[in-house]
Amino acid sequence: MKDIHTNEELKQYFRFFIANTDANHWTWKWYEKLQKWTEILQKIKTETFNNEEKSLKECIYNGSNAELKTIDNFLEQYLFKRSNGIASIGQGNLSNNDREKIKTLADLEKLIRSILNEKNILEAEKKITTLFQNANIENNYPAVKYRFLAALFPDEMTTIASQNKFYRLEKALNKKLSVKIEGANPIEKHTWLMEQLSDIYEVDKQEVNRYHKQIFYWELYEMLDNELNLKKAVVYYGAPGTGKTYKAKKEAKKFIDRWALKTFTKVKNPMIETMQFHPSISYEDFIEGIRPTKDKELELKDGVFKSFCKTVGKIEYQLWKNAEFRKIAQDKNFEDITVSDIQNIDAIKDIFPELDKYSGGLTLQDIIEPAFFIIDEINRADLSRVFGELMYALEYRGYEGKIKTQYSYLVEKETDSGVYFWENEQNYFFIPHNVYIIGTMNTIDRSVDSFDFALRRRFSWEEIEPKYEVIKTELKKYGENISKSFESLNVAIKKHEFLGNDYQIGHAYALNIKNKEFENVKEAKKFLWREFIKPLMQEYLRGLGDSKTSDNLLDEFSEKFGIK
Repeated sequence: MKDIHTNEELKQYFRFFIANTDANHWTWKWYEKLQKWTEILQKIKTETFNNEEKSLKECIYNGSNAELKTIDNFLEQYLFKRSNGIASIGQGNLSNNDREKIKTLADLEKLIRSILNEKNILEAEKKITTLFQNANIENNYPAVKYRFLAALFPDEMTTIASQNKFYRLEKALNKKLSVKIEGANPIEKHTWLMEQLSDIYEVDKQEVNRYHKQIFYWELYEMLDNELNLKKAVVYYGAPGTGKTYKAKKEAKKFIDRWALKTFTKVKNPMIETMQFHPSISYEDFIEGIRPTKDKELELKDGVFKSFCKTVGKIEYQLWKNAEFRKIAQDKNFEDITVSDIQNIDAIKDIFPELDKYSGGLTLQDIIEPAFFIIDEINRADLSRVFGELMYALEYRGYEGKIKTQYSYLVEKETDSGVYFWENEQNYFFIPHNVYIIGTMNTIDRSVDSFDFALRRRFSWEEIEPKYEVIKTELKKYGENISKSFESLNVAIKKHEFLGNDYQIGHAYALNIKNKEFENVKEAKKFLWREFIKPLMQEYLRGLGDSKTSDNLLDEFSEKFGIK
């Protein structure tokens, strides 16, 4: 058992991260984007420093490419845009009012040039603050400043721009790995973290650079303090084609990748299972039910979810069977029980053979491999009937949430079919702590409000909107134009009295032409409208009961899409 963890462990995690990260890893696109824009900014810095006689506009144009032709474009990319590829996505950005205040500053060019020419990160931060103050901006906007600094000083800043996220990383490092970040202020703490990796240049003959190191700390934050642990059940909802199922699978893989980093484990077969709900799905399909055997007898059979829990919960069953562990775990969940708490339990090495490799501050939730059960189209089934008494087990995980199912009385001994957790001559069911449930639903099929409230409050909810940036990225040739067409169409749909937000057209529909060739963008849009969007819109408008009105609306929407 490692009783004392030093800052050397940061290097261990980083080396494992690099050795097990390749072009297929989710961070790679972010890495490439970060590298691209930071290199552009470094060129702009060189231009402004070496060419005092040139205007900043000339320096920007010379130092970058067509994407940054003016100072306004520069400000959009590095100060104002929410997802600019330099720091954590989802951070705050300047309000429209504050953006306009900065753009109208008389000495804006002088201030920006001064910031770009600054070689000391702390002084650069002060100058950005001065820029805001001169524009009479009251909000300090730390996330905006830190992501700008991450591009200006890539060797000194991580990609965690949010102060709250950085604080949570600092707290988690101290608690779980006994690593205390040094520094008098947030910027010095960023610098200290980057210095810990400064002497690593190569891992497994793979060159390591500043961008790997910057992104690593974002991955480390997610590894140690992932918000999915808060509820362990989430529903992604939104309009068709917004990539809800894709996101569910991607997030599950990400989470497991981060667990692998945390435990220095190479995962060959991630524990992810997907089931699509439909109106015929029943409790018997999902939990358990009586089914005929080949011998024409009736037998209690596990449903898909119960079978999944039985497979992925084997470690937890062994723990709850241990009386000594039961005493420690009483009234606690797995996020509260650390490796140090269980290291002296009899037979614990039989359950965790490699327990000694973990930091004593890691928890059971940290070291047991996560498993994901994805329910596609979750709202298409009668959920109260399908989930049954599972409502209780969804809220109280593990042994504390054990329940008797509708068919528990049929299990009379531990060797009977359908047995799950045998105790006191009775059969119980519970959902293991390492099971995460992700549901997806199209809101046009059925409203979120149709969920039983008792069930609804056991899930967290995340609306998935169309992502126009995906269209731009994936459809490089016509992406910009088609992205604007989708956005224009969706604005019209959202404003229409018969439709609204739930009837938007998701970005996935645009990707149907990703591998097709067209003479021009107009032909590409005509194809998309004819083959994918128009049939969907016709279904949306079918309920109006007036074909003339529907046809007129289709004409209006096709015009918004830009094919007339």
